[in-house]
Amino acid sequence: MILHRKICFASLSSLGKAFVWEPHDCEGCRRSMWGHGYVARYFTEAASSLYLKRFRCPGCGAVATVRPEGYWPRVRSAIAIIYTVLRFRINSGTWPQTAPRQRCGHWLRKFVRKVLMDFGPGADLMGSLEFCFAKGIAFFT
Repeated sequence: MILHRKICFASLSSLGKAFVWEPHDCEGCRRSMWGHGYVARYFTEAASSLYLKRFRCPGCGAVATVRPEGYWPRVRSAIAIIYTVLRFRINSGTWPQTAPRQRCGHWLRKFVRKVLMDFGPGADLMGSLEFCFAKGIAFFT
């Protein structure tokens, strides 16, 4: 289970494991969760790995990891960055100079595959991108 919360990268990277995490309740059984260690995760906004807190529910045994808002599971770049890069690519036909081409190509292939599956071969890519971004649809899963 992933708990999306608002997290400040600057304070988390400077404090590390000393960062004060707010208590969380289990989404399944609504009991207060206990601390269950840390897990290192990488994000493009941070120079090194960040230690994110894990929690465990004493009732149902579920384990949850806190993840920053605006990030899909298993993706290190923010949703807004992915959207901006894909929008630039669809409009101009080239990649932005600051974005890594290989990673952006992966995003584009996954997005086109999702559009073809959900909207059909004649779908408008820009309209589909706007729709996915507005609805919060993750096309990486």
